[in-house]
Amino acid sequence: MKLFTILTFFLVFSLNAQNLKEILGALKESKKVKVILEKTKSEIAQNEMSASYEAPEFGLNVAQAEDSVEDGIEYSISFSQNISQPFSTSTKNKGVDFLSLALKEDAKYQLHILEIEVASRYHKTCVSKEMQNKARLLFIKQSDRYKQLQKAYDLGEISKKNLLFNKLDLAKLKQSLKRYKRVYLIESLNLQETIDNLTIADLSCDDLIPLSGDIKLVDVSKHSQLKKIAYQERSSKSFYETYDATLQSIGYQIGYDQELDTKRVSFGVSIPLGSLTSQKEKLKAHYLYMNSAYTTQKESAKKLITSTSNLFKLKVKALYDEYEMLRLNILPLNAELVELSKLAYSEGEGTIMEYLDATRSYSENILEMLEVKKSYYEELFELYKKADLELGENYEEIN
Repeated sequence: MKLFTILTFFLVFSLNAQNLKEILGALKESKKVKVILEKTKSEIAQNEMSASYEAPEFGLNVAQAEDSVEDGIEYSISFSQNISQPFSTSTKNKGVDFLSLALKEDAKYQLHILEIEVASRYHKTCVSKEMQNKARLLFIKQSDRYKQLQKAYDLGEISKKNLLFNKLDLAKLKQSLKRYKRVYLIESLNLQETIDNLTIADLSCDDLIPLSGDIKLVDVSKHSQLKKIAYQERSSKSFYETYDATLQSIGYQIGYDQELDTKRVSFGVSIPLGSLTSQKEKLKAHYLYMNSAYTTQKESAKKLITSTSNLFKLKVKALYDEYEMLRLNILPLNAELVELSKLAYSEGEGTIMEYLDATRSYSENILEMLEVKKSYYEELFELYKKADLELGENYEEIN
């Protein structure tokens, strides 16, 4: 009856539980995401300013003049503007555009990492919830078995030593249950910290990614960080070509002067003598070295991403194999041993201690399997981060 009440409570409570799709949907509207997007827009706007020309300047001078013949108002009107890289507009715009693409790619990667982190915390919290619930059920069953053991002791069938041994074992399981509750609470709070616009009451945990030993890696060249560096590399190359142009800037001025007895129209052009300064060569050197640095950084990052991703893939595979060994081999054998021990005890061919030892081993193996499952998800989502993987086919509707 007690077990039925607990299961009914879990069923009713889970009706208001949130799944991963709901949580990730809220994440997209969260303040954390908004900060990343707004900051990126600001950086892009600042970057695009470098591609704009200086606005024309309007000048007006008015004066009251007098001479021996006449007097009146004199005035002059002028328009002037300085245009930088007038014959390198195309390469300059390319440099700005590629840098904007790099900023967007970096923001995309930040959002992806945030999404993966939320999914990771969701899965770990769900496994902790499963461990807590499983430990509670195991504790209830073991408590009932301990009552049987107490009766056996009262009848003189077992020694006090055996009774105390199992009492201690029950106390240890109770302590483990408290620890699982504490871990579940901590991980629930950690998950809540990632979502600032949704109060998470409970988790449905019916949408976890199925465990698999074969995680497919995508082409490393599609990694967001490598794409970002590639855009930065192309941007620096374009800016190098921009400053490699012969004419760095040109200025013009158009003026109209009205004196007492004279009207004058003027036009002027100003061209800086770049050959008389080292600024142009320094700028070229800056972007040339930056281009070389990005090329080296891209190759280094590619090797690191590949090696790290393969390492995490091996870890995931090892944990999957360990989980499957427990699920498909050890636990079925252990469950069969429990049934045989129970049957032997009921028929008087076995002892209650043999039966209790078998059930204790079964409980330990179940909890160990869930610990492995939790470690699996921890390593899986680290792999997703390192290899820049999407959440998978089960979550296509989210992305």
